[in-house]
Amino acid sequence: MLELLRPKQWTKNLLVFAAPLFAERLFDPNALATACLAFVAFCIASSSCYIVNDLVDVERDRRHPEKRHRAIASGRISRGAAGGVAAALTAGALALAFSIGPDFGAAVLIYVGITHFYSFVGKNVVVLDIVLVAAGFVLRAVAGALAIEVPYSDWFVLCTFFVALFIAVSKRTGENQAIGAQNETRPVLAAYSEKALRAFTITSMAAAVISYSLWVQDELAETGDGPHLLLLTVPFVIIAIFRYHLLVERGEAGEKPEETLLTDRGLQLSILGFLLVAVAAFYVR
Repeated sequence: MLELLRPKQWTKNLLVFAAPLFAERLFDPNALATACLAFVAFCIASSSCYIVNDLVDVERDRRHPEKRHRAIASGRISRGAAGGVAAALTAGALALAFSIGPDFGAAVLIYVGITHFYSFVGKNVVVLDIVLVAAGFVLRAVAGALAIEVPYSDWFVLCTFFVALFIAVSKRTGENQAIGAQNETRPVLAAYSEKALRAFTITSMAAAVISYSLWVQDELAETGDGPHLLLLTVPFVIIAIFRYHLLVERGEAGEKPEETLLTDRGLQLSILGFLLVAVAAFYVR
């Protein structure tokens, strides 16, 4: 049952803490407690969506060299039981989300709707599939701001979207490397040529770095004599993105970004450096 919930994927939900961090509310006890509840709500909601996705893909998963070992595809958990768990988790996630606030609840509801649309339709439509994946990341980040009722900038949203788009394109690249574009377990891969994926990768990488840099400039302009150390986070963002791209090109990452985050020391150090400088920029005067 724990495997069915995909706890490794919960690392994606850490994005809800981005808004408290950048709004200088990370060490506010009330804001931090609310952000933690928001994180739990997204973990429950995302697990329910993963179960629905496994139910939709069960026949394809059974033909996949690795996914055939998943709980539903292998028959260790019945479809009926999995469906019941998914329904209970969805109800629990929405109840918790709306108890945090109506705006946050609406964000979680939209996230569930978009994710289910992806599972049933979107994953089979070229380009739309990666955009929907990126939209899920954006909703997590925006929802973090809605949970603690702080404003968020357009550059913050765009930066999150482009970083997520880069990860989604890298995932398609990794899948092509691992199982081949013509594999019947993921038909949409056939629509992605190697040249197209490379172009998408370069575009999303550049857009992510530029939009983050512009967000930093926007923050500095608003705060005047504020967190100038924030400029030093830009190199860490570049290192992390370039490092991840290098791992994808080597065939060492991409298909499972959550596992790469948990295992690659270089990527972990670059993210840690980013967080330390960001915390110093906003919280150390």
